[in-house]
Amino acid sequence: MVISKSIVIVGPTASGKTDLSIKLAKRIGSSIINTDSRLFYKNLDIGTGKPSKPQRSEVKHYLVDIIDSIDDFSISEFIKKASKAISQIITDRKIPILVGGSGQYTKALIEGWDIPEVPPDIELRMSLQEIIDSKGVDFFYKKLEKDFPENALNIDRKNPRRLIRAYELGKNNIVRAPKSKNPSNLFKLYGLTLDRKILYSRIDERIDKMIDGGWVEEVRKLISQGCDPKSNSFSSIGYREIYSYIIGITNLEESKSIIKKKTRNLVRHQYNWFKLNDPEITWFDINSYSQGEIISQIVEDFNEN
Repeated sequence: MVISKSIVIVGPTASGKTDLSIKLAKRIGSSIINTDSRLFYKNLDIGTGKPSKPQRSEVKHYLVDIIDSIDDFSISEFIKKASKAISQIITDRKIPILVGGSGQYTKALIEGWDIPEVPPDIELRMSLQEIIDSKGVDFFYKKLEKDFPENALNIDRKNPRRLIRAYELGKNNIVRAPKSKNPSNLFKLYGLTLDRKILYSRIDERIDKMIDGGWVEEVRKLISQGCDPKSNSFSSIGYREIYSYIIGITNLEESKSIIKKKTRNLVRHQYNWFKLNDPEITWFDINSYSQGEIISQIVEDFNEN
């Protein structure tokens, strides 16, 4: 068998990507490469919807729990590690399965973005953060767009950390633009979607279960390990909001409401990264197709290649 493509599963949070990918991997006897930036961090389990340890014992997962919660991890590092994992799985004569909700990381990998490594400029980052704190993230995005328009392309304009990094790259005269779209057609993309109102209801229910399942205690433990709102790991939705609850700025219901609102906003960003009218993505409405039907279609596609 000559393996020429990898499977990529995209879609909004709470659409069922994790469960589908695990069942698909078991069906075809392969492994999963995580492309969700939140899952890189150790000890961020409940609030990220990380696959459980039993699930990861059933199917090998790459790029899960690879860095400590107080550490940084760049897109360029991700591309290197993900590319190495793809090569390893293909060497084992298996089909790589990439899955995750981080559009920027997934796009960077499949489009072969050229992102040279640049050492962090702490003083610059602090000055840029001051601009965001005083004038807001929308103002800063316009500043980035004006000063370094190439670096403002394909970026989450509501994510302060990524906006600051994009500006920092611009200061070093680096253009962060994709080389090409899905070069050599190495990836076959599948998307999971569903009615937005139903999705939002699922998100609300999921967040309630996360809180009931010990999310607050998870954040308390992370704080004891040295995490705070400035930690990159705490840029994952919910962690700063629960931190605010723990230190008494908000009550739990207020924090839950903010988390739900921010997660809905994340969904809109995810659909901007992977659009429903993108001809390169085969979309499945999970209210119209069962998991079994979706998996069978993917398997059939690859049997034909």
